[in-house]
Amino acid sequence: MGGVVRSITKAVKGVVKGVGKVVGSVVSAVTSPFGASTDVPDYDIGQDQTEAIQGVLVNKDSATSAVPVIYGERQVGGTRVFVSTNGTTNQYLYVAMVLAEGQVNALTKIFIDGNEVALTSYAHGTQATPSSSSNRYHDRLKVQFFDGRDDQVSSTLLSEAPTWGSSHRLRGLAYVALRFEWKKIESQADADNNPYSGGIPQIRSQIQGRKILDITGINPASYNTAYASDSVAFSKNPVNVLADYLRNPRYGKGLDNSVFDWASFKTAAQQCAQTVTYADNSTGLAFTCDAVLDTKNSVMSNCKIILAGFRGIMPYQQGKYFLKVENGGDDSDITATPGSPTTVFTITNDHIIGGMTLEGESKQHKANRCIVTYIDPTADYEPNEVLYPTEGSTDDNTFMAQDNSIRLEKKVTLPTIADRKIAEQYARVFVRRSRSEKFISFATNLATSNTTVGDLIRVVNSNLGVDATFRIMDMRLNTAGNIEINAIEHQPNSYAIDASGTDYTRPTTNLPDPFTVAAPTSLALASGSAQNLTTNSGGYVASNSTLVRIKASWTASTDPFTTEYIVQFKLSSDSTFTTAGITNDTEFFIQNVLTGSNYDVRVAARNELNRRSNFVAVTGHTVAT
Repeated sequence: MGGVVRSITKAVKGVVKGVGKVVGSVVSAVTSPFGASTDVPDYDIGQDQTEAIQGVLVNKDSATSAVPVIYGERQVGGTRVFVSTNGTTNQYLYVAMVLAEGQVNALTKIFIDGNEVALTSYAHGTQATPSSSSNRYHDRLKVQFFDGRDDQVSSTLLSEAPTWGSSHRLRGLAYVALRFEWKKIESQADADNNPYSGGIPQIRSQIQGRKILDITGINPASYNTAYASDSVAFSKNPVNVLADYLRNPRYGKGLDNSVFDWASFKTAAQQCAQTVTYADNSTGLAFTCDAVLDTKNSVMSNCKIILAGFRGIMPYQQGKYFLKVENGGDDSDITATPGSPTTVFTITNDHIIGGMTLEGESKQHKANRCIVTYIDPTADYEPNEVLYPTEGSTDDNTFMAQDNSIRLEKKVTLPTIADRKIAEQYARVFVRRSRSEKFISFATNLATSNTTVGDLIRVVNSNLGVDATFRIMDMRLNTAGNIEINAIEHQPNSYAIDASGTDYTRPTTNLPDPFTVAAPTSLALASGSAQNLTTNSGGYVASNSTLVRIKASWTASTDPFTTEYIVQFKLSSDSTFTTAGITNDTEFFIQNVLTGSNYDVRVAARNELNRRSNFVAVTGHTVAT
């Protein structure tokens, strides 16, 4: 078992690569939410991120899988690193399911085969059982959660298994230990009480992820606390997430405090933590991050994933990483759309070397609809979509008229966003910015070298008739020693907080629970000569024989998984029912009854999982002659 864990750890450490230097650049953005043009984020992974959102929910068997890092709150499947049985009849199945890099904040929910099981405890290292005696897993399941501390001890639950010892501690890994109990099915009651459908049960755990430093509370001028000594707490702030990932020496880059411009990081963190008001007067945080980072990806790619979720730009200049949030132009208020945003430099004809290129909007970059895929906590953390503008809305009609009724649609997947309002706001900014942008590029002298990617600059050029605000998207040093700047026109109103705030209308679904079977209804009994069976009607013997019967008929169960019905009867004076037969019809003839005697009859439905409904019964039926 120790070898399995070591292999997993090696896989994680082996894939972590450094943030590469950008050759030939004075400064360069690690990423921008839209790149140097309005387009979908490029994570440089080569994997469909919608599939990645679904993939983290799957249970896997592997000794070499990379262990993910969870920030914020997500549901995950996990990797089974240990499976064993024990008991006189091997009735106990033991499983160790690795969830994530530790230390995580908490386990909040657990699901077995899609069914939530409330536990008596979710505390680290505490053995827990289903909290309700009516739960189908009662007395058949034990769970022990470990949050991934570096000093955690071996599972006392798994120690019942023959090959799990005191050295199997999975230190630094958050995991759940589980014991499932099987019982031999010898009766229908045993089948009805069996919570398992066969095979190893599928597990989902809802986890509050890493405890991290809250950058909104630091003093940026003097912060130099070692990473291991940080005061940490659970946080969904994406700037806190980014800084933690870059500083972590185990699965991140292990960067030193000296390479961070803490003032810009704190400003960005405060913007993300700002409460905003949407069109329906509902409120929420400007940006949150609920991420499951795949440690097979490079550090660069995971940084791009984090940054895209809050419109982040992270340039590297003069030995430090700076951080900016692409906003309306006021870094003190994420909701502001100033008419004259503050700029850091004014570019005039005197600064231009060799001319200036101005490019207007084009179909390549322009959009009149954006569909954003996000993580939906209300749908078991599966991917969902939100779009702007909606079909036939005022904005949609306006955009389509302006674009000659040509649909220009872009699709964006944000694997760190688990809030529909934030996803919708992202779509709105995406579309608006694409429709009001101009691109400008020019070479300039070193007078502009104190500007950086993400800065707002004013560009004044009398030859092109330009006097507008632009955001720098790229800066490079060319072979002549001049600085080449690419920038995009800045329109503050593109960033207005105006998402509808309205959740989509979920369809009313009444999906059947395969463990609960609806009983048949309207059971009716009939007897007499019309129901009796007469044999020898062909005259082979001297007299006919009459078989006295009760006809039972009923209305079918509404359960779509019903496969058959169990028909039982007894004399009313008896205590035990006898099974008369099993049928997939809605009527059945009970034989071997006596004329004039009183009988009780009952019928139950049974489904594909061998689960039985309650019985519907008729008592005291007198068999007619």
